Amino acid sequence: MSHPSPEAVQLLKEYLRINTINPPGDVTPAADFLKRVLDKEGIPVKLYWPDKTTGRVNLLARLKGSGKNAPLLMLHHMDVVPVDERGWTEDPFGGIEKDGYLYGRGSLDMKNYGVVQLISMLQIARDGVQLDRDLLLLAVCDEEIGGELGAGWMVENHWDEMAPEFVLDEGGFATEGFFTHDDNLIVSIGVAEKQMLALNLSVKRAPGHASMPPKESANFILAKALGRVAAYETPESITPVAQAMIERLGDLDDTLYNNAVRRNTISLTVLNGFVGDPPKTNVIPERSEAVLDCRLLPEQDKDDFLRELKKVIDDDRIVIRPVMEPKQKSVVSSYNTELFRIIEEETAKTYPDSVTLPHLVIYGTDSRYFRERGTTCYGFFPGPVNMEEYSRIHGNDERIRVESLKNATEIYCNVVRRFCETH
Repeated sequence: MSHPSPEAVQLLKEYLRINTINPPGDVTPAADFLKRVLDKEGIPVKLYWPDKTTGRVNLLARLKGSGKNAPLLMLHHMDVVPVDERGWTEDPFGGIEKDGYLYGRGSLDMKNYGVVQLISMLQIARDGVQLDRDLLLLAVCDEEIGGELGAGWMVENHWDEMAPEFVLDEGGFATEGFFTHDDNLIVSIGVAEKQMLALNLSVKRAPGHASMPPKESANFILAKALGRVAAYETPESITPVAQAMIERLGDLDDTLYNNAVRRNTISLTVLNGFVGDPPKTNVIPERSEAVLDCRLLPEQDKDDFLRELKKVIDDDRIVIRPVMEPKQKSVVSSYNTELFRIIEEETAKTYPDSVTLPHLVIYGTDSRYFRERGTTCYGFFPGPVNMEEYSRIHGNDERIRVESLKNATEIYCNVVRRFCETH
């Protein structure tokens, strides 16, 4: 087997140079790029167009196996979130290598995953490895806005062409400083994710001139309610996944990530109470509204959570309207599997002092569409990422260590080959 790392670096540079910001969500150039690489190796590729007018396309590549076992599907999304170039020191779509890093929007979320998946497929094809199961690569168009035309659309309309037993997706890194206060390497494998519930809170009152304020305005009523929400600490709940994490780590240190693993969380993400553009400072607005981004533990019933939140807000004048709801409770994938054991063994070869553990992904991924169909899904990227690097995801100067990408590529290739090859 040829050494895959240099090719991975070059491919990620090329991939990062393709602007796939969503919205608008035109990922056609990215799909064309992946298709060219796969076509060159003679790997069958098919494009699926849920919305040709906006360039939203999904790509599915396949290496045929004997059919003894159901497929392994490697999943990533081609779209990325917008950038504010004023905050970047490097071109976010320049594919710049500098001081041991590759800079670019998508370098950690998640074109890096796409490249290690692509290389894994290329290596197996080049080496003529005989497979016991089909190996699939699915690149989707719109995870960053919910996945309805990407993974959701593919599962709904083309399940029979995939029907994987296992999926490898985002939602895991070789972490430093996420779960403990030290820099010990903890390889986190996402086996479940929190449910996403977004709530619009609004209140209406008579508008007026700011020089003659009423006793209660819409803004003040909402502000008081939000103050009660801010003071509320959701109860701790140690789920089976959290318990497994504790067993492997000895404890869950008091970190921001672990706090989100232990409980439901509530974030205030939108606050709007003004008139005019630019806002008029001397007008009391008629309407004030906010959005709460709530992330619920897999076992949490959303209606029970909503009833508790209404008690906390304690004001019937506040209208609460869901703007995003989970369709069902989150599904937890088993981590007592051959694939999980292979991941643990192959990672330990490169990082012998590391700890591999199942973990609860505190954000949403496309895996939920597959878990709902009974597929075992793992979030897996075996490249070291520290909290400072992780904080750049969806932020400025997103970047990945070149060494991290190289090691992740080798480990990923070995995992996929071992799991799929004929025994």
